[in-house]
Amino acid sequence: MIKHIVFFKLNEEGHKNRDEIIIKLNQLKNDISIIKALEVGINFADEARAHDLSLTVMVNSKEDLQAYAIDAKHQEFITFVKPLLVETKVVDYEMEPGHATHEFGNATVTKKASVYFDGAVTSRTIIDKDGTRRTLGIMMPGSYTFGTELAEHMEILDGDVEVQLPDDSNVEHIKSGEYFEVPANSSFDIKVNTITDYCCTYIQ
Repeated sequence: MIKHIVFFKLNEEGHKNRDEIIIKLNQLKNDISIIKALEVGINFADEARAHDLSLTVMVNSKEDLQAYAIDAKHQEFITFVKPLLVETKVVDYEMEPGHATHEFGNATVTKKASVYFDGAVTSRTIIDKDGTRRTLGIMMPGSYTFGTELAEHMEILDGDVEVQLPDDSNVEHIKSGEYFEVPANSSFDIKVNTITDYCCTYIQ
């Protein structure tokens, strides 16, 4: 997995158009299918060295990162934003295969399972010592709609699913070792093609 981080320092005109820049950055996730996750950060540090915005994009491989760089929608954004910038900085790195943890230490596990869709989906809650709440579960083949209260980071540990996120006409095909993210107070449709083992982390 590759993480691509860009920092933007805006000029005076850029600050006037900051909200539009943020909207266009977030739209990249809908426009470019190889993006696995995207996050826009808004700076609050009052320091001369600070940048105003950050963009974090995650893709599966260096090849996908190159494809992202030349994608027409990405190039369209670059053309839009260039006149609004003082400078940008970038960091690209490859996340180690062991970056994602496969065990939870010092965690509390709820004994009673949550059961949905007449037993087709089951899960148990895990709370880490830092208060992070996760659910580990199994989804049987079928089509389901889930609602969210908090934002969710959904790892597909084993299996094969197709996901349609809110306000997105694209259907993402997510396989073992991949993930998708869902915003808070929304819903998503998921088609489970094979028995699927998943881990959902709730983002405060």
